[in-house]
Amino acid sequence: MYRIGQPEVKRVENLLESGEIFRYGKAGECDQFEADWGRRLGGVQVRMTTSGTTSLYCALVGLKVGPGDSVLVPACTYMATALAVVAAGAMPIVAEVDESITLSPEDVARKIAPHTKAIIPVHMWGLPCNMDALMDIAEKRRVKVLEDACQAVGGGYKGRALGSIGHAGAFSFNYFKNMTSGEGGAFVSADASVFRRGSVAADCCSYYWNPEEHRPDEQFAGLNFRATEISGAILNAQLERIDEMLDRMRGHKRTLTKVGEDAGLTSITNNSLDDECGTHVGFIFQTEERARAFAGEMKTLTGRAFLPIDTGRHVYTRWDPIMRKQGAHHPALDPFRLPENEALQIAYSEDMCAQSLDILSRAVLIGMHPDNDREKVEEIADAIRESAKEVLS
Repeated sequence: MYRIGQPEVKRVENLLESGEIFRYGKAGECDQFEADWGRRLGGVQVRMTTSGTTSLYCALVGLKVGPGDSVLVPACTYMATALAVVAAGAMPIVAEVDESITLSPEDVARKIAPHTKAIIPVHMWGLPCNMDALMDIAEKRRVKVLEDACQAVGGGYKGRALGSIGHAGAFSFNYFKNMTSGEGGAFVSADASVFRRGSVAADCCSYYWNPEEHRPDEQFAGLNFRATEISGAILNAQLERIDEMLDRMRGHKRTLTKVGEDAGLTSITNNSLDDECGTHVGFIFQTEERARAFAGEMKTLTGRAFLPIDTGRHVYTRWDPIMRKQGAHHPALDPFRLPENEALQIAYSEDMCAQSLDILSRAVLIGMHPDNDREKVEEIADAIRESAKEVLS
């Protein structure tokens, strides 16, 4: 979480004083956020949910992903991306990342198969995927694209908002995200049919409260992942903060990336430096030994820097339920055991994306913060110069 304070307190206070704290009550905090977020993303429809994970699941349902389908996910993402695919009844196929630390278009092109229904590019750590290449592949191979923008709230790619480029998008408003309501999420789509199906998955009874959503031909036994008005109120206040924060971090990232390159370091591939979130500066080294040495120096000097390989559930080797093929609480519901998925079964192994493990072991990311002042940015710059000198000498 970057900032939270009196604007959020006041918004929630006003809501509680109104007494209208039901999602479909008169206060309309969720309705307002959905409308404002949709406009920001270029006119898509938005449905708030309880988390990024449920947003991914609802979007997959909206895209009609299910048993008999496979979905490509990157080797580096929080395991919820793959778990959402399994929750929808489909099979996650793990694809490599490249030196952008995001999904490799080359490996996606290699791994798309007749049963591939969708691709999930994940804008990991606020770093945009190569969406031009991925959308081109998707169009040629006739597969859907679901953008996982859970870690890239507010970011963009070549002038377009992340989450709005694919056929659907998903966001998280968890405590650790650029905008937060503690927990929360939203899925979006410009396709009305995708939005309607996903909305049934998000709220099995929304049509009861909103008669205009009563479409018997599109109803099915959905669940209840609807957001709270308190979450909506907090996010409406947070939305007023996001642009200034990301603008500051993008500026800091541009400065510090150049500092590192001038010191002889190699930047990770940045697919849209002027539009992204700017939440992490990244460098990539020839060996893991050098990467760890650089990160160690940075931690000593500034207390910040990490190797992506060390982030646990963000690396496919630590997706325990997936790697063990434990897909549901009951065997009869387990996608790994469904007859429809029998032809899709793959053998997950710890070395199946060796390229990704190598890249994640040689990269170092340095977190930014919008409250860093000029003095703090210069402190980080000095640490990068000093650490580079130690490692490269």
